[in-house]
Amino acid sequence: MPSQGTRAIDIRRPSRRIPRTPPRGWATLLLMQLQISSLRLYSFALGVFLPFIAADLALTPLQAGLLQAVWWITAALAVLPFGVWFSRWRPVRLVLASMLLTAPFLLMHGLAANFLTLFAARFFAALFHALALSARPMLFRQWAARSQYALINSVGLSQHSALLAVAVSSSALLITALGGWRAAYFIQAGFLALQIIAWLLIARESKAPAQDIAASLQARSANSPLAALRKYPQAWLVAIVMFALAAVWTGIVTFLPTLLLEERGIPIALGGALLGFLYYALIPGALAGDWLNRKLRNRRLLLGIPAAGNALLALAVTLAPAPMPLAALITALGLVWVAVPAMEMLPFEFPCILPREVAAVSALITTLMGLGFAAGPLIVGAAAQLGGGLQTGLIAMSALASVGVVAALVYPVTQPGANQKRNPAAANPDMGNADTASADTEKTDNG
Repeated sequence: MPSQGTRAIDIRRPSRRIPRTPPRGWATLLLMQLQISSLRLYSFALGVFLPFIAADLALTPLQAGLLQAVWWITAALAVLPFGVWFSRWRPVRLVLASMLLTAPFLLMHGLAANFLTLFAARFFAALFHALALSARPMLFRQWAARSQYALINSVGLSQHSALLAVAVSSSALLITALGGWRAAYFIQAGFLALQIIAWLLIARESKAPAQDIAASLQARSANSPLAALRKYPQAWLVAIVMFALAAVWTGIVTFLPTLLLEERGIPIALGGALLGFLYYALIPGALAGDWLNRKLRNRRLLLGIPAAGNALLALAVTLAPAPMPLAALITALGLVWVAVPAMEMLPFEFPCILPREVAAVSALITTLMGLGFAAGPLIVGAAAQLGGGLQTGLIAMSALASVGVVAALVYPVTQPGANQKRNPAAANPDMGNADTASADTEKTDNG
């Protein structure tokens, strides 16, 4: 028997729009972002943890590289099938399941007795975290006003930047104060436990402004959600831009301090501190993401400007000779990511797209972004080994990042296949395209 919240819903009509995101909706979505940030900390802070872990577990350089690569590759390859398989699940419950399954393996990080144990902990933590990533598009639809998606995503990026700036810069001090890296991992696992409690208290489906989420998730279409990857080729272009941004980010944070030490004579402590400038300006700057989303209605520019800035600034950072220009250039490179919150919301604009198709398309973008995070260090390392140095490797990575510019240039200024008659959301941005599309498809399915 349907619940009281869905009994009166007629899924043949477009969902009633959410006029404004309620405070609980903000709290739910920002708590979701906090979980993503907390898990990504296990990757971004690994470089600080590695000297302590390597000494304790006698890791080889190859094993250290595998510990980083398994995180991003596992999450990247899992999020697309998860986005399809679990797209009918209620998103709040799916995120809770993800956190409950992930928590033991975060604890296992601190208990690892050897490389294989730690490798397994990182593999399973990344795998179950991908469940939550696949639920994110549906959480937005359930809790937020369509016109505020980019704003909420921008605030989430600012929150993410603040957490990582503090955590990355203080990790070494924390490990030293606690007397070992294991205790630091135990604290991180405890932090996720607190988030689970907060999720149970805040993300209550009975309080969600969109009470028709179950009907939307069950809306039938003639094809699998994976068909959206052919139906909306522009999704691949967004994904390629995100791949380029991600590859530059991890390529820089992995190898720039070593390059500065070996070829510029800049101490490793100063080189590491310079990386903090990726985050400092992004903490307030990320809030401009919603403004960019509203002002750059030409989506080719929304993608192209960050893609070009990413490739050019990566090259400039690689060639900069001194700390002062480096600080300015690294800050600018971080600010490229101001546009990312709006870019991640582009699938919601695709014409006549179903809610489950949004999940599949968003999963594709997340997949290529994760592969970019994994590929950046591999590209730099391979080019450095073949070409004779880290500077050569970083230059090669900067050149390859220009693929993002090419993808942006061929992105449609106007969405292909848009049909104003079938898509009243074009006239009303608060009513998402996914909402109206699900109603249209349901009419077709029911004859």
